[in-house]
Amino acid sequence: MSNRPNYRRTARARATVPARRRPKVWQSPVAWVLGLVTIAAVVTVVLSVGGGDDAEPGRAETAFAEILGPPLAPFAALDTAVGQPVPTIAGQTLDGDRVRIDSDGTARLYGFFAHWCPHCQAELPRITAWLGENQLPTGVEVVAISTSVDPAATNYPPSAWFDREGWPAPVILDDDQSSLASGFGLTGFPFWVAADADGTVVARSSGELTTAQFEALLASVAPSAPAG
Repeated sequence: MSNRPNYRRTARARATVPARRRPKVWQSPVAWVLGLVTIAAVVTVVLSVGGGDDAEPGRAETAFAEILGPPLAPFAALDTAVGQPVPTIAGQTLDGDRVRIDSDGTARLYGFFAHWCPHCQAELPRITAWLGENQLPTGVEVVAISTSVDPAATNYPPSAWFDREGWPAPVILDDDQSSLASGFGLTGFPFWVAADADGTVVARSSGELTTAQFEALLASVAPSAPAG
């Protein structure tokens, strides 16, 4: 028989620890931070697609546009469009007015500009300054066509760009497919088409122009135009 004391084992009572409550998801600081980051990202995407702070609500950047008559061949060194009738333009101005430009006895320079093109960004203020300092010869008009519009590209929207530069001549909106640019044979930016009073193409130019080159183009439809 054992001489060990006969201790009776009793079960120990387990300490009861109150369960910690899990914070609700909306009470978590991490959740708040993630939520704010998500909202900021969404706002950034919306502004990017919509054109940023410069976009004027309700103002169109592209519109219905078409050419009437045969299109001009794509521009090339040997320009087969010279001597051909300039297409008639049906479309809309930057101010929202419907317009039709055809052979009406007015000689015209048609300038095609893309807001994202660095050469267009350099040339537009140069031509704007010239038009502000000189008077066009009688019977001559300069028309700008805003084309190849891309909301994701730089210097968008084009309407704000033309306003900011103070462009004084009419601006016609091309459509989403750049139908006017294609119909006039555009191959690069900036692009100019010179048509005389009879509506006949006398010259085309692709690439950035100096002031002297612009004056030469103007002289091709109006010999009385000022020279450099």
